[in-house]
Amino acid sequence: MSIFRNVVYSIISIGLMGWAFSTMYYAHLDFANIVKTNQEPPWTVEINMLPAFITILVGIIFTATILPKLKKKRKSWKSAFLLPVEFEEGDEREKELTGKACRASYISMWYTFPIITALFFVYPFISDSVPYYPILLLLLYPLIQIIVYFISWKRNY
Repeated sequence: MSIFRNVVYSIISIGLMGWAFSTMYYAHLDFANIVKTNQEPPWTVEINMLPAFITILVGIIFTATILPKLKKKRKSWKSAFLLPVEFEEGDEREKELTGKACRASYISMWYTFPIITALFFVYPFISDSVPYYPILLLLLYPLIQIIVYFISWKRNY
């Protein structure tokens, strides 16, 4: 059940990051408009900080729920923070499952990356209606890797 929780946490985190980055992108567009038009002061740029605050709050909650369990299993705080939670194998069987899932996730890169790169060519046609499209594509990449990892891990389990 731990792997399922980790995947759900990762998907929620990626979704919240996409929401926060897209609102920041709108603020950058406003600032770029100020620079392009050489407006005289006072300038105004509005930023919706709610997505960023929610993302940080949810990240703190996820860290608070996962970190104590990781600290018990690992010896140092550095390994608890820097190693992915997917690598908390208990025995040889789980290590083999993790190895197969990592291999499947790595192989998915070879298919996902060209497709996502090709999808970037659509951006000039939809940039007015979906200006944050590149952010969505960049976050789609880890999302696909996490989903492939989870499916492979569950299939071999």
